[in-house]
Amino acid sequence: MLKKQLRAHLAQFVPEQDLARWYDPLELTPLPDSLDIVVEFPHAYFAQWFVAHARDEFEKHAALYFGPGHVLRYRTPHGGQGSAQGAVPEFVASSIDFPFGHEHTFEQFLTNQKNVFPLTTARDLAKSREVRFNPLVVQGEPGTGKTHLLRCMANELSKHLDRNTLFLGTLDELDALAAQTAQTGPGPLRRYFAGLSAVLLDDLHRLDEFPHLTTHLLSMFNALHAGQRLMVFSTLTPLASCEAVPETLRARLLSGIMVQLSKPDLDVRLRFVTSHCQRKKIPLNKAQMLTLAQRHLDFRTLHGLLNKFQAFRELLKKDISEDIFENILGRGQDERTARTTPQIILEQVAKRFRVDVKALTGPRRTKEISQARQVAMLLCREELGLSYPALGRLFGGKDHSTVLYAVNKIKEIQKDDKVMKELVTELREACRQGGS
Repeated sequence: MLKKQLRAHLAQFVPEQDLARWYDPLELTPLPDSLDIVVEFPHAYFAQWFVAHARDEFEKHAALYFGPGHVLRYRTPHGGQGSAQGAVPEFVASSIDFPFGHEHTFEQFLTNQKNVFPLTTARDLAKSREVRFNPLVVQGEPGTGKTHLLRCMANELSKHLDRNTLFLGTLDELDALAAQTAQTGPGPLRRYFAGLSAVLLDDLHRLDEFPHLTTHLLSMFNALHAGQRLMVFSTLTPLASCEAVPETLRARLLSGIMVQLSKPDLDVRLRFVTSHCQRKKIPLNKAQMLTLAQRHLDFRTLHGLLNKFQAFRELLKKDISEDIFENILGRGQDERTARTTPQIILEQVAKRFRVDVKALTGPRRTKEISQARQVAMLLCREELGLSYPALGRLFGGKDHSTVLYAVNKIKEIQKDDKVMKELVTELREACRQGGS
């Protein structure tokens, strides 16, 4: 019964000839009083072929069908009788949970020849029980799939490592961990690092926002490197020219392997849109999907627009007409190509606070000028994505820690001061309109 039900699920995604080749020869038996399922191969040679050609596909769809917590236990008859080299031994367990998101698997990471090396490297490191080329640094522009790739690696690692010993997150989450142990000294955080099996840290280029984390990162690197445990980092900018990473840490990171993700080509973007529409049942026709893929060049923007189409369909219960399609697409294009520049932000802030533009980038520190300067720094940071060192240079050679303080101060004021919150919102909108 179980085998028949799972086959019906697989038939929605897998061609019939493939099911006949690699699914039908299997025997599936649920173990009583557990979430374990025994998957028995007809013979060891088939097991060897299955592991190489069908296991990933089978586990991806089985995970969607069974849900969280299930474990597949593979075995060959009679403990692997008639063994073939490399075949699965009796009762090899494989978790089919995807704790970091079912959509984040290597099979669903769409690419072409441009990104074969980063994808192959990431997959091999995640699947291997032996840590090689440590650390791995993934570099790429926004929307190239860095975060997706790190989540794919985390899901794969969770198949043979305890998920509770994996750290997958950003510097914000690492900062939160450091804050929790700040009162008791570095000991607890160091013990936490020592207990990790792998670390996957996203957005390393933002380290200038958290200069106090450098010591913790060095401690973490040393502990994991000495214990031969995997480390993976992502960054927008090439590591060699990344101002946010201090030389002491950069030298250690450069001892590993660096890969670069290129922006997806049209064929990859079209496959991404088509796959997303099929999985989420978004009723776009082929011409609309092609238009979407042609106009937007990165995964992040495409994902955001597809979410808008899905929300429109599900919440309003209406079909997506050509007019609606162009309206949503046009709005996304406007947002993506906003005309904000540093000069526009400076002019709008100076006008609102009734100060001279030059005063914002100068040394004067009256109350009015200081607050205007802090608001301008916040807007430049959030609207333009400038790094703190770059903001420091823009505002007359200020130290990056001064800029960090200014940005955080205005953020905090907005939490309790409605007037300041409205002011920042109005200035943000004026800047996005190009100052007009």
